[in-house]
Amino acid sequence: MPVCASSGVYVPRDTHRCDAAVLVQHHLAGFLERVEEGSHAPLPDFVRDELRGFAVCGDFSQGFVRTACRRCGDELRVPFPCKGRGFCPSCMGRRMAEGAALLVDHVLPAVGYRQWVLSFSGPLAVRLGYDRELLAAVSGCLGRAVLRDIRRAVKREHGLASVAELHGGVVTVVQRFRSDLGLYVHLHLLVTDGAFEECTGELPFRAAPPPTPERMTAILGRVHEVLAAAAHDADDLDLDPALAACVQHSLRGPHLAAVAPDTEPPPHTVSAYGLHLHAATTVDGRDRRRLERVCRYLLRPPFAHDAIEALADGRVRVHFKAPSRRGAAFADMSVDTFLSRLCALVPPPRFHMTRYYGVFASRHRLRARVIPSSPQPLAPMQLSLLFRTALPDELREATMTPRRIGWAHLLARVFAVDVTVCSKCGGRMKIVEVVTDPAAIAELLHGARAPPRACPPGQLRMFA
Repeated sequence: MPVCASSGVYVPRDTHRCDAAVLVQHHLAGFLERVEEGSHAPLPDFVRDELRGFAVCGDFSQGFVRTACRRCGDELRVPFPCKGRGFCPSCMGRRMAEGAALLVDHVLPAVGYRQWVLSFSGPLAVRLGYDRELLAAVSGCLGRAVLRDIRRAVKREHGLASVAELHGGVVTVVQRFRSDLGLYVHLHLLVTDGAFEECTGELPFRAAPPPTPERMTAILGRVHEVLAAAAHDADDLDLDPALAACVQHSLRGPHLAAVAPDTEPPPHTVSAYGLHLHAATTVDGRDRRRLERVCRYLLRPPFAHDAIEALADGRVRVHFKAPSRRGAAFADMSVDTFLSRLCALVPPPRFHMTRYYGVFASRHRLRARVIPSSPQPLAPMQLSLLFRTALPDELREATMTPRRIGWAHLLARVFAVDVTVCSKCGGRMKIVEVVTDPAAIAELLHGARAPPRACPPGQLRMFA
């Protein structure tokens, strides 16, 4: 997401003042050569594209959109994003805000929720970053185990005869990073803190009691069974040699421990079978603003622009959002280690980072009765197709379900900034042109004095 001034005026981000982008711009070519020389193979295309896109994300010399006020003619220029899904703070910040808004508006009903976090020890936290089948098995097993535990707890708490008519929901988000940007896969679950009782008419929500250590240990036992079966049957992970070298290099040096052994475990936290489960955070779903903040936390990017600092001695310092349990507030590393960790943070293609279980699953029979209806339907992202009028009502509504939220809508929702209104006279802003020609870019940015600079192939992205 872009930077907004305290006055409520949109200010485009300046990539030349972001140390992370500058480090990638200056050291990427040499880093790629060293990786290819050491592993005798280039990095996968999806990793190289992510790094190169991040180096020019928000760079006006790569193209931008011109908007102008209809009344006074004041211009606003918006650069293209890289649309990265691995570590770019701006693009992943947009994904975070958009994903949280869609969850709150169109998925999560106004009931109680509990956040569950499953973390792993040792090489398993790295293997899950690339083993798609194993991650799907672990995520599905955990979601089903938590739902099964909640249904049984609701049955005992409310004296019900059976769990057959009880249904809960789970949203699982896969996070790949630690505070020091090391590859560390762990699962964040937002779970209904209770279950819906299926009956005619409205679905009453039955709250569940807090989880006990015995119940949480039983959940870990089910996940351990899946991991044990996978370790027995699965072959070695076939990872690209260059990417494997980057992952191994990123794991060297000092790093943060997942759990400090000399501290008292927090409440509603258990460790067993080499797994750690935490379930102390709750949120009232009627507080939609706080619920959206929790969703943003689940979907957050690995770091913010100001968290990366290039030191005078050539090292890179990563500042933590909060001190660790051992008091560390930052981590220092070499440039190659920093770039290797960025490579490891990029998820492979078709690697789903958000998963839905229970009543939140797309094919659950109760989903339509549980999810909220949007109080203010979002404007469609494209013109209505002619054949939509001939579709049945239920299919026509399904095709109009919002999948994306416009950039201007997100700015207004997150930062209370309306970029469709001129900051000088209050007139309406309109898009004048999308500037992609190198000569036109140089002319608008620097005037006739500056020669046009050709844009690298494949770097121009569609405006979003």
